Amino acid sequence: MAKLLHPFRIHFHDPEVAPIDIDAADAKAAREVAAERRGVSPGAIRKVKVIRENTNG
Repeated sequence: MAKLLHPFRIHFHDPEVAPIDIDAADAKAAREVAAERRGVSPGAIRKVKVIRENTNG
């Protein structure tokens, strides 16, 4: 059975590092992928948010 993936947006402390959207099973996995893709340490991540669909409109 495949794990359900959720969309996460990861923000970094450094404003020069653009936020990145990641589909992952959980926030921990999203952090690991984001850090690897941006070439930063996991400590450089400021916040991880689940992207929710906007149902207005």
